[in-house]
Amino acid sequence: MALGQLLLPLAARYPERVAALISEKVQRPVRFASLEGFWRPSGPLFVMRDVTIASTGGGEPLHLPQAAVKLDFGGLVLPSRHLINLRLRDLRLGLRRAADGRWSIDGFDAGGGTQKVSLGNVSADLWLSNLHLDIADETTHRQYGLVADQLRISMQGAITRFGGTLRRENVSSLLTAAGTFATDGSNGRVYVKGADIDFAALTSDFEFDGYALAAGKGSFESWLDWRDARVVRATWRVDLDNLAVRGPACTVSTAGLHGIVDLHRRADGDRIDWAGRDGGDLALLLPHAGNRSDGVLAGRNIDLAPLLPWAGVLPQMSPALARWLGEGHPRGRFDQLRADWNSDEGVRFAHATFSGLGIDASGRLPGVSALKGELFGDGEAFVLSLPTQATTLDVTGVFRKPFVMSSLGGDIAVYKDDGDWHIGVDPLDFRGEGYGGQVRGEFVLPAGDGGPFVDLYVALGDGDITAAKLFWPIHSMSEAAQNWLNRGLVAGHIESGAALVRGNLRDFPFKNQEGRFEGRAVIDDVVLDYGTGWPRAEGVSAVATFIDNGMYVEASDGHSLGNAVSSATAAIPDFADGILDLRVSGAGTGASYLDFVKNSPVGSGSREALDKMKLGGTGDFGFNLLLPLKNAKDFTLQGKASIKDADLVADAWKLRLDGITGPMSFDGKGFSAKGLRTSFHGQPAQLDVAIADATGDPSSMVAASVTGAFTVGEMVGDYENLKWLSDVAKGRGTFKLGFDLRKTGQGDETAQTLRVDSDLRGVELTMPTPVKKSANLATPLSVTVGLPVDGARLDLALGDIVRGRLRLPTDKVPIAAAFNLGSTAPTTLPAQGYAFGGHASALDVSGWVQYVVGLSSGGSGPGLSSLDLTADDAQVFGQHFAGMHIVAKPGPQELALRVDSDGMAGQLTVPNDDLRRRGITARMDRLWWPSADDAADAAKKGKAVAGSATATAAALARTESAKAPASAAAPKTPSETNEAGVAPASLPPMHLQVTDMRLGKARLGEARLETWPTDEGMHIDQLRAQSKNVQITASGDWNGDEKRSRTHLAMDFASEDVARMFDALGFAGILQGGRTEARLDATWPGGPSALALANMDGTLKVDVANGRILEVQPGVGRLFGLVSVTELPRRLSLDFGDVLGKGFGFDSITGDFRFADGNATTQNLKIRGPAAEITITGRAGLKARDYDQEVLVVPHLGNSLPVVGALAGGPVGAAAGLAVQGLLGHGLNQAARKRYKVTGSWDKPVFTPIDKGQPSTAPPLQ
Repeated sequence: MALGQLLLPLAARYPERVAALISEKVQRPVRFASLEGFWRPSGPLFVMRDVTIASTGGGEPLHLPQAAVKLDFGGLVLPSRHLINLRLRDLRLGLRRAADGRWSIDGFDAGGGTQKVSLGNVSADLWLSNLHLDIADETTHRQYGLVADQLRISMQGAITRFGGTLRRENVSSLLTAAGTFATDGSNGRVYVKGADIDFAALTSDFEFDGYALAAGKGSFESWLDWRDARVVRATWRVDLDNLAVRGPACTVSTAGLHGIVDLHRRADGDRIDWAGRDGGDLALLLPHAGNRSDGVLAGRNIDLAPLLPWAGVLPQMSPALARWLGEGHPRGRFDQLRADWNSDEGVRFAHATFSGLGIDASGRLPGVSALKGELFGDGEAFVLSLPTQATTLDVTGVFRKPFVMSSLGGDIAVYKDDGDWHIGVDPLDFRGEGYGGQVRGEFVLPAGDGGPFVDLYVALGDGDITAAKLFWPIHSMSEAAQNWLNRGLVAGHIESGAALVRGNLRDFPFKNQEGRFEGRAVIDDVVLDYGTGWPRAEGVSAVATFIDNGMYVEASDGHSLGNAVSSATAAIPDFADGILDLRVSGAGTGASYLDFVKNSPVGSGSREALDKMKLGGTGDFGFNLLLPLKNAKDFTLQGKASIKDADLVADAWKLRLDGITGPMSFDGKGFSAKGLRTSFHGQPAQLDVAIADATGDPSSMVAASVTGAFTVGEMVGDYENLKWLSDVAKGRGTFKLGFDLRKTGQGDETAQTLRVDSDLRGVELTMPTPVKKSANLATPLSVTVGLPVDGARLDLALGDIVRGRLRLPTDKVPIAAAFNLGSTAPTTLPAQGYAFGGHASALDVSGWVQYVVGLSSGGSGPGLSSLDLTADDAQVFGQHFAGMHIVAKPGPQELALRVDSDGMAGQLTVPNDDLRRRGITARMDRLWWPSADDAADAAKKGKAVAGSATATAAALARTESAKAPASAAAPKTPSETNEAGVAPASLPPMHLQVTDMRLGKARLGEARLETWPTDEGMHIDQLRAQSKNVQITASGDWNGDEKRSRTHLAMDFASEDVARMFDALGFAGILQGGRTEARLDATWPGGPSALALANMDGTLKVDVANGRILEVQPGVGRLFGLVSVTELPRRLSLDFGDVLGKGFGFDSITGDFRFADGNATTQNLKIRGPAAEITITGRAGLKARDYDQEVLVVPHLGNSLPVVGALAGGPVGAAAGLAVQGLLGHGLNQAARKRYKVTGSWDKPVFTPIDKGQPSTAPPLQ
């Protein structure tokens, strides 16, 4: 070795000697241009450049840019090694498979494409690097290439040995190969091994009749023997995962392939054996019998999972079936298998027992799991015989979830006809959870890609309605329709059912007669939840029909929240559109109606209000609901109902309506009923109801009204805070009571309002004027109050008379109220108490003072807050005062009222506490009280002042008066009524002082009045008027109530000068001089201010001394209200001038009068004078305004004093003298004694002489 290292440089100097040595070893000439030598442990290495190796047999030489020769001295002693090792790179080696299947080696190529050289029997080892193997396969007319990064070829005589690593260009997977073969390639044995191989990449350009590997990774080992250039035995051990094969029509995949395959070819036939890693084995015998080929397949425990998918790539397989086998991951096991066939007859017999057979659903083709049974077949068809067993049928491409069946049994036949595969069942029995039945019919998988054709009939037996949720075709039924059906079918029972389907599943759901699907089910005791927010229907008995993509259900029984369904239909014309058309009719009770409404979208928004109601009675109903299943809130509802004898009770609102009867309607937005007959507080009434959008107001949730003839007491009797209204409103009128429940806009907060509207015809308002009205007049009233009434706002409008706004009291907050007379509503409320303001054409001051006093002194509650009123015509105890202004100022201890008008001015003080004892104190600057005779004139004057402000009210009064009976047309005068409008017992004590007191035309000067209340009325303790002309004192009682009362007074009149007294009393120019005393003790209807002689019942005593009756036009008629003597002097034609001159002097006038029944009667009125004595007896009609009297004149002079009849008339102080004034105006005839009868009216008295001793020749005087 050391010597070799020393001689290596020397060898490089003699390249020709090295070339000769190499040529000798390779047995052919070798030339090269240059040589370098290197020493290696096993021997020298010579690198040659521009190398030429001659061919044998005249072939082309092989030219190499570079080659290396390694001398291995081990080859001198070891037969497996060669001394010469030729190292070549970048060569190409050609392999060829002839058309007859024989393999051969073409030789090497240096890359030029034409220099192919056979190395022949080179006695050397070839070490080839980057060797490209070119494989030409004439059977497929394809070429393939491999790259051997390292390949060793050892030629040992006629035997060639090789070993190395192989790969595909641009593929990382490496193969290890080793073997031996004859130099001519006719015989040999090869071993190939690969680990972690990507077979798809490795075989990317390998394709056999359109089939190729699409995926797969794993390892393999292969042993291949061939003889005479033909493979005679091949054995493969494969461990492949995720294997996929691409065929002409599809690609199929399997989990993998693990086992050993052995192919053995013999002269009498071929045999293929398979031994799976799982213990299964399979043998295929293919004997050769002349031109006919036979086959026998036998196996056991065969796992079908890696085998069945390959059937999908067979050319005779339909595309649909191929996809099913390829994508469905078929699985199962042949426990035993045998099949025989030959080339003439095909499959003659096939039999297998299988278990765990299954396949996943693919598209619209079903999947099945864990089947066991037997297979029988031949070349025409095969049958799967399934004993009854549990399994799962998966048609998730059509239905939403697999069918888990507790039993499935029957026969499945498969055959091929005209290229189409038919899968038929007759019958196939099944039972699942809640369903069961039989299937008959077939699937047809066409040869083309036209989609599966189905012709099936299914008979269903007893089942559970919820199982129907499994049978919705999800690809043709909208998701909304599925959700509705799944939610809607809560429970129920299927008595029986049937279904048929015929057509191509690609066209399902069938339209335009493309196919036919029809199903029918008889169901009962169904619970149906048909819409979100709608009450469930229960106990439904129906027949459901499904045709193509629609549904129609006809129900004959059912109920919902107590409402019984007599008939109902439900239709979904097209599940794709998903609109439910529900039509229902039935009957129920009022309670069930109400329960349904408040639990449905119709009334759910008004649930708070509806929960407070109770409804009785019975009725019937019908409705049509169109419900988009995709968006249920866009439903359309139209319905009608009727109710009979229903009692509605709402205790929270203190409402009760009886016997409600009539029609109602509802839709998707609300509920309404108009003109329902009912009874409210025992009175017939009409009820209108609207709920939700039926109210016409988006913010209103419930609106209801009751219209009928009621009393105010009936309407407010249940509301403690409103009962006072029944005290001031009497009678029965037409009222409309409205209830409204609305949203406030503050979250879920709601507000409830009660509204009362009426024209008040038939209702009498007993409150003082201007509110006061008679029953026959119409005055519009509107009252609105919140509910509950405690603390609620109340708004009131009474025609153009008054507007009010109140905050009703609670346990902790007092009432606050503001009232404006007129048509302007108050805008603010006082903190508490009552505020009055505004202007009225007429105002009953005394009546309102009573109310105000009650407010200010009625107890611990709030009283008057403020008062500022003006009135054109102010009425005080029936008397009229024009242009009055009243202001009240509440104080801590008392209420101060200031009154200002032409006839009344002063201050009134009302204590806040103990009013019944302390009373009202009045300090009046003036009190000019109209007399009863002038009451009507004063009233007219007050109305005239009102002017145009009262025009509307006057027109209304005239209109209503025209409608009233004649007896009611004329207003009563004060003398004709005893209605004071005030209950005297209700008045507190009165302490009245007046600086300037007048009664009609009587100027009474200073006056004082003291009263106190009694059980029967009011006691007048002291009534005193005093002036220089007259002194009046009186006492008495005023008893009764506001409707009927009477006054009794004992009055004393005194004066030193009757003329001044008559002047003070408003009758100037009647008498002159004379001391006067008079006493009146009388009773009359009404209050003290209603004093009128015509209504009196009592006596009058007069005594007048030393005076003169003046010759002037008298005013006695106006003073007493008895007669009018304006025309009396003119009508009397008697002449008394020669006796009386300018008047009639008298010494005294005395007499007594009795007042009763509208008459003044006297029997002893005497006028004594120097000239004559006149006696008057008889009656003067105070109401009839007529006379029935006699006058006796007795002269006192020596000559005859003419005497004529005189007029008896008089009351109060000087009645006797005033009564004869008209008779004395023309003087007395010269007669000794005369008696006259006085008759006729006050305007036209008739004097008739009646003295028989001196018959008159003159006619009666008129």
